[in-house]
Amino acid sequence: MLERRSALAAHPLVNPANRADLSTAGTVRVTLSERPTLSILQVSAFAQTADAAGIYLAGALELELPAANRFSGDLRKSVRAIGPGIWQIVGDDGAVPEAAAIRATLAGVATVVDLSHARAAFQVSGAAAARTLAKHCGLDLYTPKFPTGSATNTRFGHIGMTLARIDDAPTFELLVFRGYAEFVFESLVEAAEEFGLLILT
Repeated sequence: MLERRSALAAHPLVNPANRADLSTAGTVRVTLSERPTLSILQVSAFAQTADAAGIYLAGALELELPAANRFSGDLRKSVRAIGPGIWQIVGDDGAVPEAAAIRATLAGVATVVDLSHARAAFQVSGAAAARTLAKHCGLDLYTPKFPTGSATNTRFGHIGMTLARIDDAPTFELLVFRGYAEFVFESLVEAAEEFGLLILT
């Protein structure tokens, strides 16, 4: 397997020596970080086999199948129901099964695509995280509309993303096309500056 690298490897703000103090009067209300080596698999079931695919997938992952626009599991390994018969398996290398193993389990009932090299993942956390994202996403990200455990396909500005709320901090995880990683990162930095931002690398 090809080695995965951070989508921000060449960005100057990744180097702490080049990073300006982005906090306001020492107050940090937003933290921003990248998860550079995630495993991401997308499972798409056929209409007539969606129920069977869900049962097989839950068994293979040893996770409860989530309801629509929800996820089950944790940061180490989760399954996210992002559309009718469509799930994303997201987690750490080693915790998420290989794509070939999931394909074998779901043979004849669903397709499996490995998106690990095609997506960049960011986490936005803190008291002003929802306000930061609201500058680029039209969803109501506050409880009870988007509680912890939510996951859905939506948009970041003009590009598609998968968005999940990981915890009550709140922490949001964004999966975006890798080619837009620097655009999304810089947009988040600009959006969060007024609240006091800490970039974690």
